[in-house]
Amino acid sequence: MRALRPVVAGLRALGHDADAIVAAAGLDASALDDLEGRVPHGVAMRLWSCAVAVTGDDDLGLHVAEAAPIQAFDVHAYAMLSSPTLRDAFERAGRYQRLIHDTTGYALEAEPGGERAILRHALPGGRPVSRHPAELLAALWLRFGRLVTGDDWSPLEVRFAHRRPAGRHDHDRIFRAPVRFGAGENAMVIARAVLDARNARSDLGLLDVLDRYAAGLLAGRPRVNTVSERVRVHLDGELSGGAPSAEACARALGMSVRTLRRALRAEGTAFTELLEQARRERAARLLAGDRASIAEVAFLLGFSELSAFYRAFRRWTGMTPAQFRDAGRTGQAS
Repeated sequence: MRALRPVVAGLRALGHDADAIVAAAGLDASALDDLEGRVPHGVAMRLWSCAVAVTGDDDLGLHVAEAAPIQAFDVHAYAMLSSPTLRDAFERAGRYQRLIHDTTGYALEAEPGGERAILRHALPGGRPVSRHPAELLAALWLRFGRLVTGDDWSPLEVRFAHRRPAGRHDHDRIFRAPVRFGAGENAMVIARAVLDARNARSDLGLLDVLDRYAAGLLAGRPRVNTVSERVRVHLDGELSGGAPSAEACARALGMSVRTLRRALRAEGTAFTELLEQARRERAARLLAGDRASIAEVAFLLGFSELSAFYRAFRRWTGMTPAQFRDAGRTGQAS
């Protein structure tokens, strides 16, 4: 519910009938008052689908991020705002992510050289969240990041896994940075100088109280080790010139193929979907550099024919591998 409350509050702030949208998604509005309440991920995504359908707003995620009142957020957000630096704020948000979602991956990772870092978000198995919540999250990263630093900074790059929407005026207005669509991940690239900027409003006394409160909440919530996460780890090690199979994966995980497929279906995914996601992410990372040729990238992803890789990559991103690499070199948004 900590994830849904700001969305509903943002819808109200935008003048929409949030209660009707919540009801259309099959949720009880009164349940939003229970911060410890949990709902399946699919229900949360249905709320987004209903909200977009009712409002007709094609940039709803961005607009909700701008409109949601600060008081609609919970302990993790206030802990961010009390952190001494932006880096510390993002790392703290990563530690408390399980208060928002049981198995979401959220991490700030330094790039080689240390001049910039990448803030990434993914669902179990490395799957990206769908467009509107992904854009909400990225816009909130920037909104809270600017509050922490007290500076109107912009990221070096914003990456979205979904395809480029029909219009992108508000993306350019909000991020004021290259925005790459079909990038295989939802992420934001941030300069080290911005991350290390001091928060003039940091309150270490309050932060200690918030940290202890959040730690207590996390202690009462067991970690969830999903099958899709285990499959993702397996694929990360197997994508190196071969074609991973569900049979080999099931053996590695100590279960039958039928059990594997049934478990993944219960988590809302499938082996083929996780394999395609892993290939898409690996392709984006390899093509972002110049060390591997396009033919080598295809081989490393397990494609037996270069033409099959081209077709798959165009389906993922709407571009050829060469176009994607060129866009990365020039720093232009796709």
